Amino acid sequence: MSTATQQALIIPSPKAPFVVGPRPIPAPGKGEVRLKLLSVGLNPMNVGQHQFDFFIPGYPAVIGADLAGVIDEVGEGVVGFAKGDEVFAQAMNGGFQQYTTVPAATLIRKPKNISFDEVASFPITFPTACVGLFAPAPIGLALNPSFSWDKPQQGESALVIGGGTSTGQFALQLLKFLGFTRIVVYASRKHFDYLKGLGATECIDRGDVPLEKLIVKPPVKVVYDATFSGALDAAYDSLVDGGKVTTVRPQAKTEREARGITLVHCFGFYVGPDIMEPIGDPAHWQAKAEHTTFGKHIIEELPKMLEKGVIVSNRIEVLPNGLAGIPDALERMKAGGVSGVKLIAHPQDSAA
Repeated sequence: MSTATQQALIIPSPKAPFVVGPRPIPAPGKGEVRLKLLSVGLNPMNVGQHQFDFFIPGYPAVIGADLAGVIDEVGEGVVGFAKGDEVFAQAMNGGFQQYTTVPAATLIRKPKNISFDEVASFPITFPTACVGLFAPAPIGLALNPSFSWDKPQQGESALVIGGGTSTGQFALQLLKFLGFTRIVVYASRKHFDYLKGLGATECIDRGDVPLEKLIVKPPVKVVYDATFSGALDAAYDSLVDGGKVTTVRPQAKTEREARGITLVHCFGFYVGPDIMEPIGDPAHWQAKAEHTTFGKHIIEELPKMLEKGVIVSNRIEVLPNGLAGIPDALERMKAGGVSGVKLIAHPQDSAA
């Protein structure tokens, strides 16, 4: 461990208020790199981690999962990456500080045509959409397990529930990439124009149609549920017999008749426990070996998609005051005051 220090947003003890303070700058271990973090994304998961004390291995803790920056130091055994490389990556913790270490196997190269702020919107929510839709069973619906660019679902129909969320926006774009020609989106009316620009062909205002009354007709082949609002009943009511649905809500259940429908609870990992050490009981860790296998496609193909403009970032809002701006922003998220944008902080803006 280096004797040099950095600024970090620290949770001193379970559920305690955040504090900005000094923390040692870590040295990368074998197979790791150290990142100088330039942009970090905020995620609803961060709210839950702090409020309910989960996915945190110990205290004092630094959370933060959506990372973008420059490689500052390369650890032993790392090949293919060098100091100064521009990358983004997913981590379960360690993002809300100026420097952190991550396994090199989690790194995704940042194309030159996209900013650090923009790629910081991807690491958690893009894989959540991509794994749920593309990956083979048991982790996804297997709509494109080989990551083909040849529109393997040409002409099909789909519904995205929660289209204005970060994950929903990526699901919408991936459905368009797959060749779906009818894409219905359930979202707030204020996002309609933007979502149509991403590929939505029909929009249903959640302010006019309560979720419990949502039924899409004619029914669709695929539903992506990007909400935590118990949308499975609406999903089943909107699906053809033998249709497919994936949801981000781990505990989601429905009393609806199965009708041959495939249901997958998707998790946004692109590496498994062989790369990212589980937190808590390994038997209950949602990341599997299959995530590492499929994640190699994401690591290889996502930079190409960004270079070609096939996938664009979430709209972003950059927070003031570096790390110190994060606690108030998380409170906004907790209160439901963030919609249609990804909040981004700049750790290097924090006072030394």
